Amino acid sequence: MLDLLVPRYPDVMTIARRNERRWWILFLVVCVLTGVIVVLLRRRMSPESVLAFLIFGGVLIATAIQPRFGVYAILGLTLFGDRSLHPWYPFTKNLSSPESIMYVSDSFSLSPQELAIVWTLVVWLVRAATERRLRIHFGPLFWPAAIFLVFNAIGLVYGLANGGNRVIALWEVRSIFYLPLMLLLAGNLIETRAHLNTLFWVATIALFAKGVAGVWYVHDVLKWDLAGVERIAEHAMSIHFNFFFVLLVAAWLYRDSATRRFSMTLMAPFVLFSLVANFRRAGFLTLGMALGLIVLLLYIENRRLFFIIAPTGAVSLLAYLIVFWNNQGPIGILARAVRSVIGQPSARDAASNVYRDLENINIMFNIRMSPLTGIGFGNKFHMIVPLPDISVFEWWEYITHNSIMWVWMKIGVIGFYGLILLLALTMLYGARMVRLMPYGQLRVFALTATLYIFTHFVYAYVDMSWENGSMVFVGTMMGVINALPQIATEKPLPVRPWRVFSSQPVTNNTA
Repeated sequence: MLDLLVPRYPDVMTIARRNERRWWILFLVVCVLTGVIVVLLRRRMSPESVLAFLIFGGVLIATAIQPRFGVYAILGLTLFGDRSLHPWYPFTKNLSSPESIMYVSDSFSLSPQELAIVWTLVVWLVRAATERRLRIHFGPLFWPAAIFLVFNAIGLVYGLANGGNRVIALWEVRSIFYLPLMLLLAGNLIETRAHLNTLFWVATIALFAKGVAGVWYVHDVLKWDLAGVERIAEHAMSIHFNFFFVLLVAAWLYRDSATRRFSMTLMAPFVLFSLVANFRRAGFLTLGMALGLIVLLLYIENRRLFFIIAPTGAVSLLAYLIVFWNNQGPIGILARAVRSVIGQPSARDAASNVYRDLENINIMFNIRMSPLTGIGFGNKFHMIVPLPDISVFEWWEYITHNSIMWVWMKIGVIGFYGLILLLALTMLYGARMVRLMPYGQLRVFALTATLYIFTHFVYAYVDMSWENGSMVFVGTMMGVINALPQIATEKPLPVRPWRVFSSQPVTNNTA
């Protein structure tokens, strides 16, 4: 086993044999996929379904050729998906979902997303082992994530042993398993600045495409009438868009490539419109917190720029709040979000706040009843105070809005501390990477990944956030943070900072 960890330099014949073996494997994969397509055609599936399977087959083939393509595809295809904007979208849905264009059978309960994650993991490990270069980088974040995963597995077993519903238990916990897997894949397969840059472009384009889909939904379905609309997409879309805007601000602040800065600026109106139309107060407030932390970082790194931006931003925000404090239209959504937090919510927001308060009472009751083990997955939480009827959400008796305390309620205090340990180490290590990465693109990526994870788990305190899309995104960003020290050892590209904003020349420091 130890010899797998020692780098070897094979001769020409060995390389030729490996290349021949790769091509035979690829040929067999193509044959299998061709057979699958023939079966689909014989079942007289729609052209859209056949096209979806062809695209998915292309993803699997590309991953077999280069495993990191699987990471790109998993992240991009996951971020574009949304059950409300396009319910037909198949990647994040089981192959047993009738509304999916990749529906196969009622008994096939795996999704293309899960198949892609497993396939990428297997291809990577098999190729690395056969080429005798298996060197797995766990980093400081994988083991806390693995410990948290173990406690979730224990919570699953405990819940089923105590009469929990098997189907609901698996739905509750399955997406949490994506987090350490994506952390491991991204932390090992994203190895260079170019890989990292491609990964962030994939996420950016996917979020832009979702923003365009949101604009089209408002135009085509709502006819530009947002009156009385609670949301246009899944709740998680708003928190995902935080990544886009943090990346945009960081790219201008640290002078990333002109292509990224100007292209994202052109994309921003579409994403911003969909963010506003989705009406998520927590999304706005967490984005504001992220931007506030960036301003605080400016105070540490560049006080001249801080004293230009901070007063201007504060005066602009104050003026906006004064002008739009009572505005009920889309342009006043941020003012309403601030107003609801300080104690003057609208009727709808007040009802939402009351529901969460009652739900928190029930959460704390269940925690006091089973503080050590939790109630386990698949079991309903006990309600000492009745909740308003939201039975339109079929699992409202199992899953709560407060996703942080929900963990304690489900898997007990030790598992809850495992989550806190994972979050604390991620924030500490992420902040360290922000300070150590060289000025320019790597610092942009470090700051964006760290702040996205921060905003996600702040958001998790008030809304459901353990769904599959968010876990893939969070796991990938944790993997990015894990991989940054190795990536930074490459020869850095020359970066010329904006000296008009800098009192001292900026040096390139590597981790």
